[in-house]
Amino acid sequence: MFEKILVPLDGSENAFAALRAAFDIAKHYDSKIYAVSVANDQSYTQYGAVFGDDIMQHMKDQAEVALDQAAGEAKDAGIVLETHFEVGIPKQAIAESLPERLGTTLTVIGKSGAHGLNRAIMGSTTAYVVRRSTVPVLVISQDEKKH
Repeated sequence: MFEKILVPLDGSENAFAALRAAFDIAKHYDSKIYAVSVANDQSYTQYGAVFGDDIMQHMKDQAEVALDQAAGEAKDAGIVLETHFEVGIPKQAIAESLPERLGTTLTVIGKSGAHGLNRAIMGSTTAYVVRRSTVPVLVISQDEKKH
């Protein structure tokens, strides 16, 4: 049923809570996980500012840290995981193009990874994915009381 699971990672705790929930599902269904990080190149040109390659390299470096952590955790848990770094509009990629291209059958996503200001400007990626996804979506919220 859930042979291929898409898990978007932005480095936040909620994203890693979603990854760990996906591990549990993967163990039950013998699934493969596709951990993806999508760098948003659109948000830096929409508002009249254009940033250079150094900003994109910084986003790629941050993504690699999160994806490497995911790969390490998956290996420790005995889970098959493939990582991908993409450039584009995250909410559209997660909801539409990545499930189609990777053939995923479920998306497991953290409730929110963006800070309040980014969410106000760009909108909630998670809310968009829930509304527009081409596959079922499971939203994971980290329990704030654990901190």
